[in-house]
Amino acid sequence: MNKVVLQLWEESEKNWGIRPDGCSIHLDDNLRNSYVKALYVDRGTEIPNIYERILGDPIIAFVNDNIYAILENEGSVRLLEHEMNNLINLEEIIINND
Repeated sequence: MNKVVLQLWEESEKNWGIRPDGCSIHLDDNLRNSYVKALYVDRGTEIPNIYERILGDPIIAFVNDNIYAILENEGSVRLLEHEMNNLINLEEIIINND
């Protein structure tokens, strides 16, 4: 297993509420910070009807070699909620609970 940085996300929708929105995984903190900054940079000052935002602090996680190979090419990968849950259930992503 290979150490990575995992960031949880949530989606907020006007008149509906907040719901979990998966995660992003990154090779390191610098790539995570760049990824988050790129998503926030064009938001402006008005709150849109639907938007996503980070949920909590980054989490240390471990991924299998196949996922890590993808990260080595991409740097960061975004997973939808069901994709993240499936990979956790299959133990292809293991979240460090320390």
